[in-house]
Amino acid sequence: MSFMLNRRMCRRFSAALMCLFMSSSQAEDVLLISSYHKTDACGQPQYEAALDALEQGGLSGLTTKAYYLDARIKSREEMLTTVEQIKQEMRASRPKLVFTFDDTAFAMLYEEVLAHPETKMVFSGLNRDLDYYDGRKRFMENRTPVANITGIFEYLFMHEQLSILEGVLDRKVNQIAVLHSTDPVGLILKDQILDELKETTYAQRILLFPAEDVPDMLQKAREINDNPDIDAYIPVTMSVPDPEDGKRKTMDKLAPLLTSTIHKIDLALNSSFTEYGFFGGVSIDFYQMGFQSGYLATRLLKGGAIEAAQVENARRSIIAINRSRMRDLGISLSPDLRSIVDKWVD
Repeated sequence: MSFMLNRRMCRRFSAALMCLFMSSSQAEDVLLISSYHKTDACGQPQYEAALDALEQGGLSGLTTKAYYLDARIKSREEMLTTVEQIKQEMRASRPKLVFTFDDTAFAMLYEEVLAHPETKMVFSGLNRDLDYYDGRKRFMENRTPVANITGIFEYLFMHEQLSILEGVLDRKVNQIAVLHSTDPVGLILKDQILDELKETTYAQRILLFPAEDVPDMLQKAREINDNPDIDAYIPVTMSVPDPEDGKRKTMDKLAPLLTSTIHKIDLALNSSFTEYGFFGGVSIDFYQMGFQSGYLATRLLKGGAIEAAQVENARRSIIAINRSRMRDLGISLSPDLRSIVDKWVD
């Protein structure tokens, strides 16, 4: 009898532990997974804006948990370990919503989300063509969700960027260099630049310069600087290995190397890069894109049908100019151009 009693007690104790575990897991209504580190110039504004949108939508009582994949620095094996933790949490807690910020987080988790139709996913900042992801696992048709995923696609405003460049030069552009890293994000962004410009008059004026590592990047930078036909360049060196210390360098570390080597206009993909010392121009407004995704999520959490929540392009751009870089390059803007600058960086 004592043995049977102990077994019953053990079962009850185990059940209590399981309930405790499940209630703890279920406390997280929203998971937010960022592709990069917590203070990343691309990811942080999206993350903060998405939460702001939920709060302004009357959903501030939701419990949240954040994960950071740190994809620019960590190895794939390290990221997979974190991704497995996220998947286990999703299976245990069944969150109402999963946010992903930028491509890496989405690519590593969207198929798992599709296995849990009660959980909605809203992505922010995808750059790779949506057909690529949909071809692996179907979730949309002509940007209309046919499963539990929707979100905001990042638009780079490249045509607008080069139109502004012609205003700065006060003439037509000759050639524009794209200096890109060969990591997945660098390649995705390079392809998106080409895709946005393929139907424009700028399509034939783009020169590609892939950078395998930091020495290669600097060599390509010198080529860009020495080519008189190149009027400007777009730095897309998102993560570049440095053989000197064996670590990967991201844009905040690479920007000073590029601006000291290339004495031409650097067109920044986002306003945060302007703060690193690049000239700037037209770029995506990351905060507004994150808010747009948060607004979309609010509609879903309030009972809106996923089929009515079409995938949208990011709608807001920002014109940011670095005054110091402008002076270094000997550039002066016309009064008309100065009047449309949204943000000046000193």
